[in-house]
Amino acid sequence: MKSTSGSRGIRPLLRAALFATDCVLVAIAVAAAPAIGDVHSASTAELAIIGGIILLVGSYVQIRYESARTFDFHDVLRLFAGALAGAILALLFEQIPTPFSHASGRIVAIAAMTAFVLRMIPRIALVQLRTWWIGRRPDGKRALVVGHGIAAQSVIKAILEDRTMPLVVVGCVDDGVSERRVDGVRVLGDVAQLPDLVRAHAIDVVIVAISAAPLALVNRIKSLCVALPEGLRPRVTVVPEASDLLSERVRVARTQELRIEDVLDRDPVVIDTVGIRPHLEDQVVLVTGAGGSIGGEICRQIATFEPRLLVLLGHGENSLFEIERELREKYRFDRTRIVLADVADGAAIRAVFSAYRPRVVLHAAAHKHVPIVEENVCEAVRNNVLGTKVVALAAAASGAAKFVLLSTDKAVNPTSVMGATKRMAELICQSFAGGSPTEFVSVRFGNVLGSRGSVVPIFRAQVQAGGPLTITHREMLRYFMTIPEAVSLVLQAMSMGLDGEVFVLDMGAPVRIVDLAEAVIRLSGYEPYRDIDIVERGIRPGEKLFEEILTSGEGFTRTSHERLFIAKQERRDYAELCDAIDALRAAIRRNDAHACVDILTRVVPEYRPAASPLPAVASESPQPTTAAVERGVIADFTLTPIEANI
Repeated sequence: MKSTSGSRGIRPLLRAALFATDCVLVAIAVAAAPAIGDVHSASTAELAIIGGIILLVGSYVQIRYESARTFDFHDVLRLFAGALAGAILALLFEQIPTPFSHASGRIVAIAAMTAFVLRMIPRIALVQLRTWWIGRRPDGKRALVVGHGIAAQSVIKAILEDRTMPLVVVGCVDDGVSERRVDGVRVLGDVAQLPDLVRAHAIDVVIVAISAAPLALVNRIKSLCVALPEGLRPRVTVVPEASDLLSERVRVARTQELRIEDVLDRDPVVIDTVGIRPHLEDQVVLVTGAGGSIGGEICRQIATFEPRLLVLLGHGENSLFEIERELREKYRFDRTRIVLADVADGAAIRAVFSAYRPRVVLHAAAHKHVPIVEENVCEAVRNNVLGTKVVALAAAASGAAKFVLLSTDKAVNPTSVMGATKRMAELICQSFAGGSPTEFVSVRFGNVLGSRGSVVPIFRAQVQAGGPLTITHREMLRYFMTIPEAVSLVLQAMSMGLDGEVFVLDMGAPVRIVDLAEAVIRLSGYEPYRDIDIVERGIRPGEKLFEEILTSGEGFTRTSHERLFIAKQERRDYAELCDAIDALRAAIRRNDAHACVDILTRVVPEYRPAASPLPAVASESPQPTTAAVERGVIADFTLTPIEANI
């Protein structure tokens, strides 16, 4: 039974009119049956009884199921079923010996089929009249549907059936279409003709109704529409697939939310899950920084591979609680352990690795915000450099199979403390290569869209506040990926990587920050510089106009995955790095940011510190430190003799 708001079935007045029409049409059919079949054995009373049976049975079926909104194949079947059931009952009646049972079966069959055909006519006319009337709605927005398949047909049908929807479908467009019409609507041309069609037909809305529409096509359509002059520019709407709605990948909402991936003009990343599964399935996996944006997504994707245990390590209890709850409630994964620990605390990390002995370690814990790190040098070095060494040593000492460092393109020719510390973290991991059964792999990628503190959520909040959007420089370029695709490639690199390798992700073409800001404004339904302004505030300490993915001395080799490359590098000696780390540890104890920067410059010669004021050097008085820092990190690890050989 069809049910919609305000029109469940047919309204009583319309049903009465249809029933009256059916009475006339069935009477005509029964009266004409003897002449059509050249049979004259039935009396008038007998024909009236036959007609009454056919009418009542058929009307029962139609009254129960019929709708005046549509007339499709299922409605034809119902009409036929009613006529057939009526004919059968009439034939049974003819078998009863009564004064009125003399008609032949031919009359009954002809009367039923003629009634079936005649009763279709007013219903088809009614639906066509309704469609024509809806198409003339003066207040309806004129819509152009992109597509010609099942999704487009469903959209057109939904608009034509719902008289409350303020839309009028003017036509369809699609590339390489031979059909002239889609569900009665004309095909007007291909996608390249969109601007001309929008102008010619005064289109208000462009509806993209293509099953699994490629992102590049969607962005092309949006670009064509955005390029139109103000006043002619239509709104672009993408119809989600039913499978996405049912799986909750897309949610129906009253207001359109900006999709992070809409600002990237490329198709999403595809990974080889078969190659990843043996590394994670039924294994103990530890993720540091598990409460962060990247760490949380790592946990989500790892949970789909059904590890035996997933250890969530971090120092923010609220964020760890949230990701653990999400894994349990949304992913139905409850084999987790939450560990509150500082990655630079050797004793705590040693205890964690001794207790759980993870097979795979993904090290996502890091201080990443460039301006904040510039003002907190010692803490950044302690967390990003010392913390990496602590966790890496623990992984080697406990016999982990894989250690994966999440690095950044800011580690290439760094101008920030954040980039320099991540480059040194890469060097530490490379220096461990060959010193233990653990394979150390680094993965270098750019900015991720949607992470906490990243640019798109900031832009989105500024749009909601009415603007303006603030950017550092109009010519600033950045590489961008979505969080899910960045993490997918990290897992792919983990499965492919060999000891000491640094993977570089292909992130597509760099994006100008000002273009990104304009895209966010347009995708939110506003016009840049008219509805919401964009203002520059200047480059902050440590920032560059553009990022690089390889240093001048690095080459690269391709891998079996088109989006992953391996940087060719010379590895540094572990003993040399240990001397630098000892010096960094001493500088941290003194809270000497200047000394930390000097040491980073010696270890990472391509590092060019920003000309920004550093905090004054603290006095030489003793600073409160943990016992682990006082004794030195290396002395804290005595799990196995392996460490002595690193």
